Amino acid sequence: MSAIIPVVLLILGTAIVVLAINWCIADARMRGKSPFFVVVAVIFFFPWGWIAWLIFRPPPITTQEPFDINQLRKQ
Repeated sequence: MSAIIPVVLLILGTAIVVLAINWCIADARMRGKSPFFVVVAVIFFFPWGWIAWLIFRPPPITTQEPFDINQLRKQ
C-alpha cells in the first residue's frame, strides 16, 4: 500500500509538467515567440522558468487591426 503513494505523486507531477508544456507551446505561438525556447526554459528551470514566462511574456499578436475611418481621411 505504501508503494502506491510515490507512484501517484510521480504520475501527478508528470501530468502537471506535461500540461504546463502544452500550455506554454500554445501561448508562445499566440504571442509570436519560439515555442522551442519557451519549452526548454520551462523544462530546465521548472517551476521558475514557467513563472518567469508568466511574468515576462509579450502581449498577444493581433491578426486583425480594428478599422479606423480617421486613418483613411489622413491619407
